[in-house]
Amino acid sequence: MKIEILGTVQDGGVPHLGCECDVCEAAREDPSKQRYNASILLKENSDSDSIRYLIDATPDVRYQLHGEYLDGVFISHGHLGHINGLLHFGEEGRDAEMIPVYVSDKAKEYISKNDPFRILIDKNNIDLITFNDGDSQSIQGANLQAIEVIHTGVNTDTLAFMIRGENKNVFYMSDIHEWTEETLGLVKEADIAIIDGTFWDKEEIDRYHEVPHPVIKETMHKTENWDTEIIFTHLNHTNPALRPNTEERKELEERGFKIAERGMELEI
Repeated sequence: MKIEILGTVQDGGVPHLGCECDVCEAAREDPSKQRYNASILLKENSDSDSIRYLIDATPDVRYQLHGEYLDGVFISHGHLGHINGLLHFGEEGRDAEMIPVYVSDKAKEYISKNDPFRILIDKNNIDLITFNDGDSQSIQGANLQAIEVIHTGVNTDTLAFMIRGENKNVFYMSDIHEWTEETLGLVKEADIAIIDGTFWDKEEIDRYHEVPHPVIKETMHKTENWDTEIIFTHLNHTNPALRPNTEERKELEERGFKIAERGMELEI
């Protein structure tokens, strides 16, 4: 199996609506500098790509996926950058036929009771499959397990995923409210951890208290010198580590950490 990183930024994307910073303005002027919402693709390690599972259906999914075939979608939670891409599987877009969508109980209830998501069920575009904390799915030489984590401001459960391959274990957690002993333990257990790097520090935006995430500076302090290869994803457009030539990016890389980049592949 391979994991391909399809997107790396927070739900608002780059460019971010209403922002005139250099990163967002450059992305408006040059589409190659646009950055897609955080998601990954699990695929068979062969040229055929006959096994393809998506984790999180982002609003950018029409750019992120190439080819028509998809075996299933795992949804981590109900925020903009993680669930709204399901709408592209409806009749106005792909007009898919019963794509398996793995969701927690609360996410299933939300999709089933709210338009326009409910229409995807009525039209048989998607097939909702309950997938809660502790549940697992075998995927061609790998095993994917759901792990519930704490995340604020969302009306569904939030799931992270431990992906156990033949050679390596990968922990994927794009969104979390704060670190707990359990989630830190999962990072330490994994060979590779692709984790929430939304903000560099708490002073980065003036409403951090409304949208809290563990900041990169704190995460590096907690995990430095661990054997786990740590890759930060879900970066906000304001995060200086998103820019390749900043002091923050330099510090991060010198300390042995990485920033996720679209197209990066991990063989597991």
